[in-house]
Amino acid sequence: MVRLKSGDAGIFGRLEEEIEALRAAGIDYEIIPGVTSACVAAARAGIPLTRRHTSRRVQFVTGAGVTGRLPANLNWAALADPESTTVVYMGKRTFPVLAAKLIEHGMAPDTPALFAESLGRAEERIVRTTIAKLAEQLAQASAATAAVILFGALAGETL
Repeated sequence: MVRLKSGDAGIFGRLEEEIEALRAAGIDYEIIPGVTSACVAAARAGIPLTRRHTSRRVQFVTGAGVTGRLPANLNWAALADPESTTVVYMGKRTFPVLAAKLIEHGMAPDTPALFAESLGRAEERIVRTTIAKLAEQLAQASAATAAVILFGALAGETL
């Protein structure tokens, strides 16, 4: 039996839940890691996720908790850090609230943002914008397709 999953199941991909279910059922398994969508989005956009002098840290955060809403216990100081690249998984629906909180915690509304959806598919779409403009766009959009959002200084660059 094979369970094929795109991306890296270890990053917001329910890997732990699936392993627990397999163990409980007595099913042997092997994990073959994939490439996380953050790396795919950055590569497709032609940007790095980090740079020694501009973005010394990359952080992955979920945009939706188990309730489907923005988690209440996010570290806003870290997320609003202008010297990091932040990647939001499962945040298409909650990004308008997240962006408002980021701006409230000191992040500039014109902070570059990169929106990438349907990576690796024919309908793949990558949009470069700002956190404020992306929040406006996503407030009007449907959340039907999988997407990843990157923001920080590097998100607006092209190499």
